[in-house]
Amino acid sequence: MLGFGKKQVREGDYIFATIDEGGYSKIVVGYVNFTAMDRIKVTGIYIKPIGLLDRARGGRITPRQQEVLRSPTPDNMIHILIDRVEYGIFDDYINPHGNILRISAKRYSEIETWVRDGYPELFSILLSPMDPRREEAKQIFMEKYNSIYDSEFKQTISAVARQLRIL
Repeated sequence: MLGFGKKQVREGDYIFATIDEGGYSKIVVGYVNFTAMDRIKVTGIYIKPIGLLDRARGGRITPRQQEVLRSPTPDNMIHILIDRVEYGIFDDYINPHGNILRISAKRYSEIETWVRDGYPELFSILLSPMDPRREEAKQIFMEKYNSIYDSEFKQTISAVARQLRIL
């Protein structure tokens, strides 16, 4: 095919994929272990946007958030990651003809660290005007923030926190 068109995902690539779940898309980020014509085996994590789903059910969601809920990308998923999420280990096959984007190992690591370190829950509490756990969450956030060793990741957390007026 002379090298034109969409490049195929190969074993060893890191990917960002979405799986349609009806009114929203579940996100899978991970490492490609196996590829074949009709399937791709991925090991990583899945992320389900619980906070945005709850707000959508309650009718308190902006059009931008609705778009992110239906069509998340690595660039807009911050809207998901500053609210509650459900996540877990993903070690399964996905459709190779679905929405799959290659990402760098660094990007994968940032997303996984963000989720596993509990930043979505912390941001959710910090952004809630009525949550009685705000002061405790702010203290935990600052402890986590001050213990980050990766300067790029710390810069990302800092930029998001400043934009949301948490720092």
